Amino acid sequence: MISLIDTHSHIDLPVFDEDRGAMLARARSAGVHAIVVIGHNPERWRASAELCGAHSNLVRTVGIHPNDAGSWSPSVSRDLTRELEMGDAIAIGETGLDFYRDSVPPDLQRGAFAAQLSLARLFDLPVVIHQRNAEEDVLTMLRAYGPLRGVMHCFSGDTTFATACVGLGFMLGVGGVATYPKSTNVRAALSETPIDALILETDAPYLAPQGRRGKRNEAAYIVESAQTLADVHGLSVEEIADRTTANAVRLFGGRLKAAVAAGLGAGLCA
Repeated sequence: MISLIDTHSHIDLPVFDEDRGAMLARARSAGVHAIVVIGHNPERWRASAELCGAHSNLVRTVGIHPNDAGSWSPSVSRDLTRELEMGDAIAIGETGLDFYRDSVPPDLQRGAFAAQLSLARLFDLPVVIHQRNAEEDVLTMLRAYGPLRGVMHCFSGDTTFATACVGLGFMLGVGGVATYPKSTNVRAALSETPIDALILETDAPYLAPQGRRGKRNEAAYIVESAQTLADVHGLSVEEIADRTTANAVRLFGGRLKAAVAAGLGAGLCA
C-alpha cells in the first residue's frame, strides 16, 4: 500500500461543497492519507480551521497570498499573528510574489511577503512560497530574510532556479504542471534535483494533471504526478511515495505526521 501526502490543496473552497466527503474517500482509496489545506486569506483561515477540525487527516497553513496582498495592514498582521499563536498551523503561506497579474502593486506584495517571512522566523515555521514571473525577486528576499525553510509551491522553473531554491533550504512542490507535455524544462530540473528535496502536491481544484486536464483537480489525482516523478528519476511509484511522504513530514513536522497516521487508520478501517 502506498501512502501519499497532498501538501498543497484548496479543498475548503465552495467548489467541493457538494461532494467533499466523496472526494476525500477517493483520496484515501488512492493512497492519499493526509492533505494540507492552504489558508491564503482571512476568509480561508476560518474555512480551513473548520474543515481540519472535522477531519483528523487534514492540516492547514495560514498566510496572505500575493494576489491578496493589497489587503495587508497592521490589523491583518495582528490577526495573522493571533492565528499562528493558536498553534495548529503547520506553515505560513501561501505567500510570495506574483508579477504575472497586475492586480496588486509589487511594492505592496513585497511588504506583505517580508512581514510573513519575519513571522516564519519568529514562529520557526516553514513557508509555502507562490511565485510567478518573480524568480529573482523571490530569491533575493529569501536570502535577505533567511535562513528559512519551506517549499516552492507549483514548481515551474528550470534547473538553475531549482538549484537556487534547494540551496536556500527549500523543497520543490511537484504537481500537475510537471505532467504537461510542454513542461520539459520542469522535468529536466526535477531529474537533477535530489529526491530528498521533492514533495508532491495538487493545488486542487486547480492545475489538474495531464490525464485530467480541464477537469476539477482533486487529491486522488496526485498519483499521476507521482508517476511522472518516478519516471524522471527512474524509480517506482512506491519509492517516490515513501520518499516524498518522508520529506513532507520532515519539513512540516509532527502535526503532519499525526495526520498521516490518522489517515492510515481511517483507510485501514474503511
